[in-house]
Amino acid sequence: MNRHVKHFLNIFIVALILHTPLYSQKISHKALDYYIDQAREQWGVPGVAVGVVKDGKLVYRKGFGEREIGKGDRVDGNTLFAIASNSKAFTATAIGLLVSEGKFSWDDPVIKYLPDFQLYDPVATRKITLRDLLCHRSGLGTWSGDLTWFGSIYDQQEVIRRIRFQPPAFDFRTGYGYSNLMFVVAGAVIEKVTGQSWGEFIESRIFKPLGMERSNTTVTILEKMENVAQPHTRYQGELVTIPYRNVDNAPAPGAINSSVNDLARWLIMQMGWGKYQGKTVVDSQIVAEMRKPHTLIPISAARKKLMPSTHFLAYGLGWFLTDYEGRFLVYHTGGLDGMFSFVGFIPEENLGVVVLTNLDDHQLMRALAFHLFDAFLGIDFKDWNKIYWDRHQKQLKSHKESKTPVKGKGTSLPLSVYAGTYRSEIYGKAAIREKDGELTITLLAHPNITGTLTPYLNDIFLARWSDKVWNQSYVNFDVNEQGEVEQFRVKIRPDWIDPLEYVFKKEISGENR
Repeated sequence: MNRHVKHFLNIFIVALILHTPLYSQKISHKALDYYIDQAREQWGVPGVAVGVVKDGKLVYRKGFGEREIGKGDRVDGNTLFAIASNSKAFTATAIGLLVSEGKFSWDDPVIKYLPDFQLYDPVATRKITLRDLLCHRSGLGTWSGDLTWFGSIYDQQEVIRRIRFQPPAFDFRTGYGYSNLMFVVAGAVIEKVTGQSWGEFIESRIFKPLGMERSNTTVTILEKMENVAQPHTRYQGELVTIPYRNVDNAPAPGAINSSVNDLARWLIMQMGWGKYQGKTVVDSQIVAEMRKPHTLIPISAARKKLMPSTHFLAYGLGWFLTDYEGRFLVYHTGGLDGMFSFVGFIPEENLGVVVLTNLDDHQLMRALAFHLFDAFLGIDFKDWNKIYWDRHQKQLKSHKESKTPVKGKGTSLPLSVYAGTYRSEIYGKAAIREKDGELTITLLAHPNITGTLTPYLNDIFLARWSDKVWNQSYVNFDVNEQGEVEQFRVKIRPDWIDPLEYVFKKEISGENR
């Protein structure tokens, strides 16, 4: 029997259990366990940790699978995972704490605290506020420019300096573009005003009051800890372990590592309107401000088909906001190399869900989150795992069919002509070298990642990167009428890292920039 068919049959059996009167009266943890583990196996995710918070208590907590494939070390409630962009709500909360202390206002201009900060548009530079940084309306496109900070050797100051060279995707405050770079800037503001690093502030003002004792903000600390999930990805069809991506250079968008047990405390505080165990950690007005819709997000046809009852989708300050089955849902997802996660809650029901996984490029965390919400809300069973699985398979097929250009013959020039030093105003320098009849490429802000260039079609080469997440890219060289290479264009994993096409102009020999 086909493995996936078997999984669907097993989950169908669980559906029958979920529809029994007994289940409607009392949630069957065994049925939840079975559904989650069957779904995990179907997606091929090595390890999953889930938690459900209800009425101020962690009422369901379970680890499934392994921390690292083939090692046998089990996942539990204390296992640490990278939570990636779920860090954004922590960064926004940190800004809110400083607002409540009168250190600044949500609507203060960024240049009041970072006078050297510039966007491409000088008018936007003058007008952009702290609030704008946290709700994705700066004008930058979704993920645009992430290559400049994501695993690069640039420090935070240099990452921020390079933002000025990036043209906007739309006018300031007129649309939604998910920008990690703006959260980098928010982190820099926190550091400027407090004199602490972003990580120190998060740890002292959020982790410590909540008793989040295992949570941390840097790979350097994580490497010294035990019970840590290892990241995994699929490379050339195989499931492989990969290193943690070090984003300590610009941490505010997504550097937190945490566990189900610790994030349950975070959710209890959120649903307690800033209070935890009777003490105020965050002012309730700040909590409320973060949950106000700031930037409307168009509801795609695919999302409307997935959730027909959805009436709105927006971004607050560090949180996505939507309605789910007539209830207000506050949530975020997180994605980093080898790690996907979901953290969300329904305030009126005092119900929150955490799902942490150690594999990227899947939708299991969403499927499990909505399965758990439905179970604890008493909503009729809907096989979210099958829905997300079918949707994901269609996306993979579509992506595979659209990403490959038509193959042609050889190259139009000798390989040596393509070699040289190139420069992108946004990114920096790149080097292409020829040795023994082979070209290699290195983007110099990522010096430990090299690509082997294979001729593909005329002046298009296929770069196979040494980094398993970068995987491969098409490098397009532009040649003038004199047969001289002027520049090359490349995107690094536009589906995952950065959709921006970087243009690297060839430097003239002896040119110094």
